[in-house]
Amino acid sequence: MDMTIFWLVSTAFIGAFLQAAMGFGYAVFVMVFFPLILPGINEAATVSVLTGLLISGSMLFSYRRSAQPKKVIWPIGVYFVVAPFAIRLAAYIPQRELGMALGLFLLAVGIYYLFSADKLRIPCTPTAGLIAGAVTGLFGGLFSVSGPPAALYCLSVTDSKESYVGTLQFFFFTTNIYTAIVRVINGFVTGAVLIWSLLAGLGMVAGILLGGAVYKRMDLSSIKRWVFLFISLMGLWIIASNLL
Repeated sequence: MDMTIFWLVSTAFIGAFLQAAMGFGYAVFVMVFFPLILPGINEAATVSVLTGLLISGSMLFSYRRSAQPKKVIWPIGVYFVVAPFAIRLAAYIPQRELGMALGLFLLAVGIYYLFSADKLRIPCTPTAGLIAGAVTGLFGGLFSVSGPPAALYCLSVTDSKESYVGTLQFFFFTTNIYTAIVRVINGFVTGAVLIWSLLAGLGMVAGILLGGAVYKRMDLSSIKRWVFLFISLMGLWIIASNLL
């Protein structure tokens, strides 16, 4: 039990540091390790969602003046429709296949954007928002990992690092509230899950503070490169962990 607490706190600390430094990364990182620490992927995903409310809420408050909610209205709307179906679907798909699908997706997206970041820009249109919302809803429901597609979309439709972070945290906070409600309705929020979430939350505070200090030293182009590299590396890691 003591080691479980240690790994929960340590994992949440690193995930919070990544999100505070790059705008996202908490859910991606913790969902690599939480399933190894906790009984299963549904428990891990639920803890990720509940603790994700803390970091997205605190960062949204910090960057509230720079947030541009109108730019993510379409993605949020579609997310609300797709995520509940994906959450129910996750209960019927073997964990290994879920992990491989997530890893391949992250690797492909990360490499593609890493080499085309300066050339490609997603338009801020209803169609682009619908597609982004569908992808984030699918992966948010299946893995509790909506960060990579949401970050790519927000990087493209905003023009400063403050507006990018503020808008992205608005998306995370809104969708995390919704996903948490859906998981409560489906019976995934138990007493044990709440205790694990509280323990993980202890490690998040220091991670947020340290990551925020790093974020202040980076410009938007640097953040983009680190975001795409991080997505690629996480994809490789998840694929390798499911093959071994």
